[in-house]
Amino acid sequence: MTARKEFKNSFYDGMFANMFATLTGGVFLTGFALYLGMNEFTIGLLASIPFMVTVFQLPTSYFIRKSGKTKRVAYFAAALARLTWVAILIGALVPMGRTSINHFVILSLIFVSHTFVSISYVAWLSWTSDLVPDGIRGRFFGTRNMLCGAAGMIVIIVYGNLLDMLKPHPHGLPFGFAITFISAVLFGMVSLRYLNRIPEAQVNPVIDNGPFYRHLSLPLKEANFRRFLLFAFLWSFSVYFASPFFTLYFLRDLGFSYGFVAVLAMISSFADLMGMQLWGKISDRVKNKAVIRLAGWVAVFLPLAWTIVRPGSLLMPILLHVVGGGFWAGINLCMNNLLLRISPQENRTMFLSAYNITGGLGAATGPILAGLAVKSATNLSLQFFSWTVFPLQVIFVTSTLFRLLSLQLFKYVHEPEEVTVGQMVRILRSIRGLNMANGFNYLLHPFLEISRNESESEGR
Repeated sequence: MTARKEFKNSFYDGMFANMFATLTGGVFLTGFALYLGMNEFTIGLLASIPFMVTVFQLPTSYFIRKSGKTKRVAYFAAALARLTWVAILIGALVPMGRTSINHFVILSLIFVSHTFVSISYVAWLSWTSDLVPDGIRGRFFGTRNMLCGAAGMIVIIVYGNLLDMLKPHPHGLPFGFAITFISAVLFGMVSLRYLNRIPEAQVNPVIDNGPFYRHLSLPLKEANFRRFLLFAFLWSFSVYFASPFFTLYFLRDLGFSYGFVAVLAMISSFADLMGMQLWGKISDRVKNKAVIRLAGWVAVFLPLAWTIVRPGSLLMPILLHVVGGGFWAGINLCMNNLLLRISPQENRTMFLSAYNITGGLGAATGPILAGLAVKSATNLSLQFFSWTVFPLQVIFVTSTLFRLLSLQLFKYVHEPEEVTVGQMVRILRSIRGLNMANGFNYLLHPFLEISRNESESEGR
């Protein structure tokens, strides 16, 4: 199979996999939880599950390191994660007598599903990093992420409208959720069809009879990676200290309508799609650290910017979502690429797991501490001159300070062939073809680059 076909299959796999993930998470999962009558604590627990299960990536990484079978692990774990949603749907629709039992069963099954998702992800990322050349990795993931985002936007529109149409009718919501989750499982199965077409990476398993616990310390023995883990924890903590509360802030404190919040989400998603295209091309030229530092300075002050938005504002929220979506695309894309570049190939899965677990720990503890702070300050009213300060605004300011601190730590993480932000700006001034007006011309660029390399190899 040519590299071009491998890339196509990976793109199709990603699109259908993201359609599954979109329909079983985010607004659909929250709406499903509200339909089941879950309270705020249960919904918070539900939101923390994806971060809690990253711990299962460690034994997975050890198995992959010993066997080298990344494709098999990624494929079967993804299949089990998606099929579990059939049991979740049955558990939700079958009466169990007591609501608490029903909630426990649903939460347990969702925990199982996310466990397999986490196992599949670390295997898939290691597998894909071995297949995609470093020179075009930015464009590959940028294009793939953009297509995945577009597919996710489509299902949000289609199935979100479906639930709105069915909601007024008797038994409309359970029927709507049944259609949504069954569709999600079907999309997941289509994804597996394309995933199975991608060949296993040719990586020799590591012959090592050492005990499992010795392998846990491998990422900590690398000084540069230790610094990266420290940054990952504090960055995830600072970001998730605020991010779960933005929607609450929009609806309750700023008085935005649900429709306007949905429009803002669409604007942010579109900016993210365009950003993936742009940053993917840039990162292949200047690598990843400089992009993260530049985009990170914007992400640092986004929570602070929201504190000056007043009820009834229209232009400022739209501008912040455009800027935020575009720059966060660069951070998310290049963070994964940097992780792959500073992780040694021989033990890569152990390093990926260490990163995901460390970041997951920060992402799980951030909103818990922020939530406790908001709860204790519910009746607290602060006045700054004529400006009423909401408790959530204090959370946003605190998040900005934590983000600022973590970005300072990032200076001590080193990437091979890294450039400074100043050098990146000078390089970009001399580059043609980065104009967003070029639209989607670069969508097939990874295919063309690989085809060109293959032709050059054949001509030698």
